[in-house]
Amino acid sequence: MEIDRMTTADAQSDSSHALGDTTAVGRLVTQMRQAIESGELRVGDKVATLRSLADQYDISFDAARGAIARLEKMGYLARKRGSGTFVADWQDRKHEQFNPSRLIQKKQQQKTVALLLDNKVHHYGRFYDHLMDCLQLGGFGTSVFTWHHGWGDDEMLPVLEKLEQDPPHTIVVQHLEGGRYYDALDKIARKHGVRVIFSFAGQHPTPDSWHCVLSDTNAAAAIATNHLLQKGHRRIGLVLHKRTISATEPASTRKRWVGHSGFILGAGQELRRHGMRHALKLHYHQRIDKITGSDAAHPLNRALAAQWLKESDCPTAFIGEDFRIAALLQVAKERNITLPDNFEVVGIGNTPWSTLMNFSSMWLREDLAAQHVLNLIQMSDTLFESVAHRIMLQPQLVKRP
Repeated sequence: MEIDRMTTADAQSDSSHALGDTTAVGRLVTQMRQAIESGELRVGDKVATLRSLADQYDISFDAARGAIARLEKMGYLARKRGSGTFVADWQDRKHEQFNPSRLIQKKQQQKTVALLLDNKVHHYGRFYDHLMDCLQLGGFGTSVFTWHHGWGDDEMLPVLEKLEQDPPHTIVVQHLEGGRYYDALDKIARKHGVRVIFSFAGQHPTPDSWHCVLSDTNAAAAIATNHLLQKGHRRIGLVLHKRTISATEPASTRKRWVGHSGFILGAGQELRRHGMRHALKLHYHQRIDKITGSDAAHPLNRALAAQWLKESDCPTAFIGEDFRIAALLQVAKERNITLPDNFEVVGIGNTPWSTLMNFSSMWLREDLAAQHVLNLIQMSDTLFESVAHRIMLQPQLVKRP
């Protein structure tokens, strides 16, 4: 059983960040913070460049940048334009950050938030990083449970038992195994008065008592489609994962929400708005197995991508999640497939894949999602319970090159 569990009792000591984040960003934050607090790095010392940090700690440039940004927010570092980044007077700034006269009171700082995250959360942008930043600045400790596709009772029941024995202030859920454990989670939440916030995943049906902060995936696909139409494309491909159809479910929900219905509806409606029919072609990555899912980099799906690109009626433009578009472009490059001169792609997610491979992508605003989640966590009980909050964020197109 693989359960990443990290807990903390005192958020004011910042130990929550050290224990609650085992990513490359989190490890570098922990090591640098310890170096600063121990005096190895003193106030006024200049920090190494991002490239040097990446090489020194054997992490990506992006991870080094994220760690430095997080340490700045925590008050340990300060950036001086044109000069570099330096160790700040962190003791004074930290005292100011956690001053009891601020909105976040000490009692609230000691509360914990449980995060139930998809282990592929990085596919959906930097929601995890932004959320950890917000919780850190908000003074909340964290317990992180990272679930994997294919998990069943053997893996999930210990998580539910942990939440039952030590209920947190809030549980943030980022889609959980097709919703199979939502009822059990909702029962725990109602019993202990725990807030549940569903965030940054597809628009899945959730219990009525849950609160949601989502990005409008329909709008993301519609905006991407409109952009391509404005560029003159008349045949657009949509890259998706294999849709799951369960015969045991009611007809109204037989096609699961996780089947990218939002992307299909958004793109289709935009094409109809422009009076275009039969202009959308759906391309499905095959589901490899219960654990792997529809991995875009799997040899089977790479072969499918090559087949799509070689077809006589191959679309001149494609839309899909960043990692699927990146895999498509990589296949074209490795197999020397000649693409049309006007070939264009638009990703969904605005993740490092689109940045590194230099293609346009829809930014789902995970930064705003994380801030809204924090606002809901900090909200007074009266205001929080007065209405079921449903916050929908408008995505933005980031054009490249």
